[in-house]
Amino acid sequence: MNKNYYQKILVLLLAAGMLAAGLAAGQRYKIETNYRSVELAMPYDELQSLARQTGKSRPEVMQALREHGLTSVLFKEPAAGEISNYGDFAIMSGQEALAASRLGGQPSGWLYEALKNEEIKPEDTYFFTDQEAGARQLEEQLKVKTGNVEVYQYNEYFIIRTTADYNTLKNTGLGFPVAPLEESARCGLFAIVQLRNWPGVTPEGLARVFAPLKKIPNLSAIAFNDPSVPGYPNLLPQLAKEIRSLGVPLVQIEFFFQKGLPKLGLLLDKHVVRLHGIKSEEMLKYETADLKSRFLLAAGERNIRVLLIRPLISYKTGDPLQENLQFIAGLKKDLQKQGLAVGNASFLPPLPVSRLSLFFMGLGVISGGLLLLHRLGLRQGGWLLGLLAAMVWAGLLGIALDPARKLMALAAVIIFPTLSLTVNIRSHKASVEKSIAMLLRTSLYSLVGALFTMGLLADSAYLLKLNQFMGVKVAHVLPLLLVGGVFYIFSGPPLSGKQEPSLLARLSGFLNQPVLVKWALVAVVLSAMLAVYIIRTGNEVVMAPSTLELKTRTLLDNILGVRPRTKEFLLGHPLLLLLFYTGYRDNRYLPLLLLGTVGQISLVNTFAHIHTPLLISLLRLFNGLWLGILSGLVLILAWKLALHWWDRRLDEKTSYNK
Repeated sequence: MNKNYYQKILVLLLAAGMLAAGLAAGQRYKIETNYRSVELAMPYDELQSLARQTGKSRPEVMQALREHGLTSVLFKEPAAGEISNYGDFAIMSGQEALAASRLGGQPSGWLYEALKNEEIKPEDTYFFTDQEAGARQLEEQLKVKTGNVEVYQYNEYFIIRTTADYNTLKNTGLGFPVAPLEESARCGLFAIVQLRNWPGVTPEGLARVFAPLKKIPNLSAIAFNDPSVPGYPNLLPQLAKEIRSLGVPLVQIEFFFQKGLPKLGLLLDKHVVRLHGIKSEEMLKYETADLKSRFLLAAGERNIRVLLIRPLISYKTGDPLQENLQFIAGLKKDLQKQGLAVGNASFLPPLPVSRLSLFFMGLGVISGGLLLLHRLGLRQGGWLLGLLAAMVWAGLLGIALDPARKLMALAAVIIFPTLSLTVNIRSHKASVEKSIAMLLRTSLYSLVGALFTMGLLADSAYLLKLNQFMGVKVAHVLPLLLVGGVFYIFSGPPLSGKQEPSLLARLSGFLNQPVLVKWALVAVVLSAMLAVYIIRTGNEVVMAPSTLELKTRTLLDNILGVRPRTKEFLLGHPLLLLLFYTGYRDNRYLPLLLLGTVGQISLVNTFAHIHTPLLISLLRLFNGLWLGILSGLVLILAWKLALHWWDRRLDEKTSYNK
């Protein structure tokens, strides 16, 4: 096939893919602009503790919190050790009940009278209440979750006996007492319920456990408490059916992976909201301003739509309630400044992208890969390889849609930064103005990979982290290795002359070169830096950032609104700008190139964080570029001063020798 004709076809397919990806990204942006309502919630037990601490009633505290911005109360399903906190129940082990029946008058007269007429079994557990509705609800919960249950009445009191031992019941949900739920509803607050798992879940058991949830007033969402959701792995369709009957979204708790929840979210047509909270033991680590910043980042930069607020730990005044009210009011005000509303949490509608659009996006990525091979001199059989890749891509879309999208998105973030650098790096020196233009052009070429990633993964499942971009470490490391390998083998800009030896000949020459000790030492240093780079990259934190780095991040967030990535504005962009200024003359400049490549890789992978709003990613890109250019200009000035000093030193040495 004619060389020019072949390249024109690739460019045309690339443009068609970019158009399809751009339309999908536009749909995503439109959906995100309407996804702006955030729910502010507080755990019921901690709200109750705040009321006791301030000497006020729960309704008084609830109403005050609501007036200042709180929208919801999180009710965690109580187990045996917690149900007495709700005020309707007392609980005893069989041995405690036996002792009470013998001693008399402990803990109350009616209890003694009730127990002395019954056969108390030490291995059983006993609940006591004067609320018949509560007794019947507890009876139903225990029948589903523990088995043998007996209820008997003494005058107006009810005794519920179960053969389950007390230690087992410490982790068994006993249903949600009605009175606190009705109390919060009367105060104008929504209720989020957090359900516990239990062993031996059955479809009938799910239906019986969910039946009372349908009667909860102002129910706004349902969450789960344990490392796996009830019914995992076999009963997720039945669980989804019960949740759907409530008409409320499922809560996904950030940084707390629960087995079965991603699949459950997909079964619910992604009717999911994400919740961010801070563990009780972590509260002491944060100042009030830092707490607020953390919540604002979660809502603004990670699409969190439920913020779980715990009462403050340390107080500057003697009025805990007033300080908590001020904190919530301030958080509400700052959320509104970000364009977010405080109310019932909004959820994402479906984001449909047709298979035909995905097919064209994939063709665009394949075209980019073929252009890269062409750039490296691998031109023979390119059209045949492209045809084969297109056929495989079409087949994968038909039989394995989700893996196909992830695989092609990974290819995009690898191909385009590599292609961009091989196209734009030059051996000759450039002016400062030209160097800035070249950095911007290189970044623009790399961003084609980001555009394809956004288009291929344009789905609310990725926005909600029910599904995630895979291969994060590969996406950060492989372009680095490809760029380093290509430039080292070619000893400069690849394919820069007309009488070039073949790639095979260059590779053979490279493998036969002797290794100098100084280059071996450089390789060791670069390998160590690469190891740290890999460890610091990915969805899971392996090496935590230092305190200084965290404070710097917070400062940048406060100043710029959206913090740029450090490896872009302090490392990659400045060093790449310096490389354009000096030119890539030989392999002595390889470390500079590799460090500059890090910025391009990071720039593209910013958009692989699909759960981050598109506007935030664009602002992060912009801030990284202009700050990187400023840092690069300082670096160029330092370079020129260093060269000037070195030249003067050589001149002085020459004059002295004369």
